Amino acid sequence: MDKLYRIYAHMDGHDRITEICASTEELKDGWIQIDEGAAWPRYPLAQSHYLPGGTYTPDGLPRYRLADGIPILRGEDEIQADRAARVTATQPSELDTLREQNQQLAAQVEAQSGQMEFLESCLAEMAAAVYA
Repeated sequence: MDKLYRIYAHMDGHDRITEICASTEELKDGWIQIDEGAAWPRYPLAQSHYLPGGTYTPDGLPRYRLADGIPILRGEDEIQADRAARVTATQPSELDTLREQNQQLAAQVEAQSGQMEFLESCLAEMAAAVYA
C-alpha cells in the first residue's frame, strides 16, 4: 500500500494560500489539512505539484484561496486588485519625492558652499604669497 500524505495549506489574513505542504504527520500552528492521498507526484511533491499552475503567479501573488476547506483558483479581478494594492503601497507619494529632491539639493548647495570657501582661502593665500 502506498504511503498516505496529508496536504496542508497555510494562508495569509485574507484566506489566500501562501504555502502548501505534504506531510505524513499532523502539522499545527496555522496549517490546515485540505486533502490526503498517495498519487505520485501530486501528493508527495505537493509544494510544486498539488496546485495546478503553482501557488503563485509569475509576479509573486497568491494564485489560490481557501473556501470551505477547498483551494479555489482566484479570479483575475482579485489578482489585479492585489497588484494595484502592491503598486500603491510601494510607490512614494509626490510629496515624498519632492522632499527627497529637496534634501539632495540642500546637500549639493552645502557641498558647493564648502568648495567656494576653500577656493577663496586658496586665492587669499596665493595673493599673500604674490604680493608679499
